[in-house]
Amino acid sequence: MVAREELFVTTNGKHSTTGTRKPELLDMEIAERVDIVRSLNDRIESLSEKIQRLKEELRILLEEKGSSWKDEEGYAALVAESVRTSYDTRALDDMLLKDPDQNGWLKTFRRETVVRGGVKVK
Repeated sequence: MVAREELFVTTNGKHSTTGTRKPELLDMEIAERVDIVRSLNDRIESLSEKIQRLKEELRILLEEKGSSWKDEEGYAALVAESVRTSYDTRALDDMLLKDPDQNGWLKTFRRETVVRGGVKVK
């Protein structure tokens, strides 16, 4: 890893975005990193699917048990669906500057997002 990092350091010790490497070497380095990122993304996607399947199995088991489960390292618990409320802060700042008397009318800027329930494992 050290050798690769040195490729990006100039003679004065600072990192540079414009090196003196040949375009072919740059293309090879870019292609290598793109391949690694693609491979890791594929693995993440595969693992995410496995995690979702296991969480669904856990949901069924926890519902059957009727309570959460825990051990020395953490727990598994059902999480109820809920609503998350947020506000458009830029719009609120704009409103306060333009019309300070309207500052009680937050409902205009209120956003609600349904947060899906599921299983939380820690």
